[in-house]
Amino acid sequence: MRQVRISELLPKAFHSVWRATFNSDILHIVCKGGRGSGKTSDIAHIIIQLIMRFPTNAVCIRKVDNTLEQSIFEQLKWAINEQDVAHLFKINKSPLRITYIPRGNYIVFRGAQEPERIKSLKDAKFPFAIAWIEEMAEFKTEDEVKTITNSLLRGELDKGVFYKFFYSYNPPKRKQSWVNKKYETNTLAKNTIVHHSTYLDNPYISKEFKAEALATKERNEKRYKSEYLGEAIGSGVAPFENLEFRTITDEEIASFDNIRQGNDFGYANDPDAFVSWHYDKTRRIIYAMDEIYEVKLSNRKLAERLIDREYHTTITVVDSAEPKSRDELKEHGVKVKAAKKAQIQ
Repeated sequence: MRQVRISELLPKAFHSVWRATFNSDILHIVCKGGRGSGKTSDIAHIIIQLIMRFPTNAVCIRKVDNTLEQSIFEQLKWAINEQDVAHLFKINKSPLRITYIPRGNYIVFRGAQEPERIKSLKDAKFPFAIAWIEEMAEFKTEDEVKTITNSLLRGELDKGVFYKFFYSYNPPKRKQSWVNKKYETNTLAKNTIVHHSTYLDNPYISKEFKAEALATKERNEKRYKSEYLGEAIGSGVAPFENLEFRTITDEEIASFDNIRQGNDFGYANDPDAFVSWHYDKTRRIIYAMDEIYEVKLSNRKLAERLIDREYHTTITVVDSAEPKSRDELKEHGVKVKAAKKAQIQ
């Protein structure tokens, strides 16, 4: 049996995470970054080491439980094999559980859609002192995560045993996402460290991955920064990154020959929304030429607006669930047709 040193398995960029693991003043270790950074592999290595070194249990959590087996569970199995300690562990798939045979402590897996299953975690012999929340950005709010971690922080632990919570995620594009707002700051709690990594920190990444990353950089640098460097590049205002805000000239409008119009009926709290667009198929560009967005807009007044702007002679696709409103626009001289609705699987 070969002897494996953990320092050989963890890239140098993650040695600071390893040191923080054994710092009793650090409770929360946040590992964020781009694709291929190795953060989940390295957390898996560390958790296997903790299970072997300390008499504690661990719980690994994702937002939805049906994603556990093919992600975090497989990652830990991989780490066990890489450390050449498979003979020391028992792997169960139903339910998902990894047990350290010499001592009997273990790792369980839970989905956060059933928080009671996490709150009820208890073992007479070993405390659940280690937690890993993978893909933390999938959680809608910080409170969802705090509810989980607070439920694990129970009694005082025996001397030499400590609580340690790991978090991993790829930063969302939007700067206003709660994880970006919380961890992209210099005002962190003293018991928290944040570690950012990219594929450039991962010496084990394949040359094919590097080539794909560089190709993405050449084609779309914003996408490269978001996916591969783990940067929050969005402003939080625009839903798409390839929007251009400018005045569409009268000359351009005169040349448009593929006009599409749509309307979503509303009235009181829900506004009526009309748009007039041109789609350039060759260049794959949508031109948003005009809109009407207003509450308490009657169908008669909407028709007047459309006629005034000369949109009434072009067919407008409207909500198929509003036949009365559709017929009313027709009576006022506006060409309309019902939208075809299909269920998205």
